[in-house]
Amino acid sequence: MSSLIVSLRNKMLTKDFELLKIASGDLVVGQPTPWSICDSKGSLLVEKGSPIDSEDFKRLLEQVGYFAKQINQALVQPVRLKGKVNPFAEFDDLCVQLEAIFKRIEAGQHFPTGLLIKRFHRFIASLQGLVHYDADALLGAVHLTESFEYPIQHPMQIAVLTELILARLKVDQETRLSVLGAALTCNLAMNPFQKRLDQQKGPLLPAQKDLINRHPLISAEMLRVAGVDDELWLELVTQHHEKLDGSGYPLGLKGNAIRREARILALGDVYSAMVTPRGYRGPLKLKDSLKDLFQQRGRAFDGKLTELFIMELGLYPPGIYVRLSNDDLAVVIGRTDHPKSPMVASIRRSDGYMYPSPRKRDLREGEIEVRYVCDATEKVKINPATLWGIDALRVEQRTDLSSVDPFMRGLI
Repeated sequence: MSSLIVSLRNKMLTKDFELLKIASGDLVVGQPTPWSICDSKGSLLVEKGSPIDSEDFKRLLEQVGYFAKQINQALVQPVRLKGKVNPFAEFDDLCVQLEAIFKRIEAGQHFPTGLLIKRFHRFIASLQGLVHYDADALLGAVHLTESFEYPIQHPMQIAVLTELILARLKVDQETRLSVLGAALTCNLAMNPFQKRLDQQKGPLLPAQKDLINRHPLISAEMLRVAGVDDELWLELVTQHHEKLDGSGYPLGLKGNAIRREARILALGDVYSAMVTPRGYRGPLKLKDSLKDLFQQRGRAFDGKLTELFIMELGLYPPGIYVRLSNDDLAVVIGRTDHPKSPMVASIRRSDGYMYPSPRKRDLREGEIEVRYVCDATEKVKINPATLWGIDALRVEQRTDLSSVDPFMRGLI
């Protein structure tokens, strides 16, 4: 079976194309065909550009011939969730789906035409829906999730942080789909090596340094091979480690040569890497992470975007453990209009005993305040859903395979 026949059939299977019957007058004797012509089953009859050399041949093609026409699909919009959902369980479910997609891309498999982008667009719409449903809970997931390894947790964190900024900037949905696609896949080439690098004690080898410097280009090429033809998406993947002063990589771009969307990805990427524990270190302190971003604004990172990023997170982002002035151990569960007075859920009393259930407090009331942000030694393991008062039960198999593309059923 020729690659062109396979391509035509794959186009129809993605539902982005339909077979239309050739009409009288579509073909002209002596002129090249305007499209590839196939029969009703998608088998190739005439390649695009082939001349119609006789009237009889023209009539035959008009009788049995079809051509594939692209269908204009409506732009995928963020999912609007109805009723109560558990954002943390949904977040975990998306992580499982992302892991399955990554495995196929990393294996070098090519998706049928348009299928990978469609799959990511539906994925992104679900993630956007969760952010819209409860942004504080999704920020909590960014800081609290420990169920997945770094190659999955990290891009999910970048995507959530990026969506918050894009929404604040009122970026159009078409652009947001491309940017969030890049957020999820910008470090794709690092996935197979990340665990080994995290556990490595000694200095990086020359080959490892070269991989790190070239991974944005390699990631973009992997995506192109897999079927991503969105040029904005691919450009952002290649630029997400560039810095305004030219000290970034892989191309050493400066200033306005770096797209604004890539500058947003850079902030999410760096912040997520700093607050996530790695094999060779724990997470950096929140104060140090935000301070580092703030100090590099205007030099490595876009000044206005950095300030917007920090304002969106707040001084105490959801998911951060804090010690209160009454000596309670608490977790921030919501941002407020007062940056120093978030919503918190106390989980351990000053005498060391756990509260029977998290005790919610609005620190704007003024009686209690945050004394400091805790480090890893003070944290206790707790189901994030209980902090937000959400039913923590979840179904083990959450994906309804009847709604999944046939080519994806074996992956999830």
